[in-house]
Amino acid sequence: METQQQEQPQIRSSPYQSPMNNYGSAILFMTNPEQELYKLELSLRSQILDKDGNPHKIGEPLLNDRGISAVLGQIQPIVNRVTIMSSLDTKREIPNLMDFLGDTLAKDLMLNAPNYELKPNDRDKVYFMVLASSFICMKRAATDSSLSDKKFWRGSVQEINTTVGNQQSKGILSRMGWGKNH
Repeated sequence: METQQQEQPQIRSSPYQSPMNNYGSAILFMTNPEQELYKLELSLRSQILDKDGNPHKIGEPLLNDRGISAVLGQIQPIVNRVTIMSSLDTKREIPNLMDFLGDTLAKDLMLNAPNYELKPNDRDKVYFMVLASSFICMKRAATDSSLSDKKFWRGSVQEINTTVGNQQSKGILSRMGWGKNH
């Protein structure tokens, strides 16, 4: 399958800024799984992208639009930016989520095969594509993984705290006479 190269954002810098400020949007770009969900959708539709980024049919879709929507709806709660930046336990949380997704997806594909126009020999393909994509996404969030995104970003992201105003000022309730001393 041909893959589409995404353009990297142009990086502009001020000479007195920290070099890490140049890559502030990289965390959004690198943790966004929308492209992976789009590739999954193309695979379910049996399509590839040409060199201009236009989808082309290469076979019969594995599911109809209703089925594709249902499958993507089941994977989106796992394949998302929040999951990637989470901390998931590889001994309990990831296997439990995988089991639940697998059970839910298997039931859905079996019970709705006629509604989704799903052929019996395509069921395993759909099942594998969804579970593999989900597992890899959750593996990025694994607490004991050397590939954890959080470990990578820990040394790459600079936190800046700014305090504005008088440190001695009290909250709005204190100024209205409802403070601790009244």
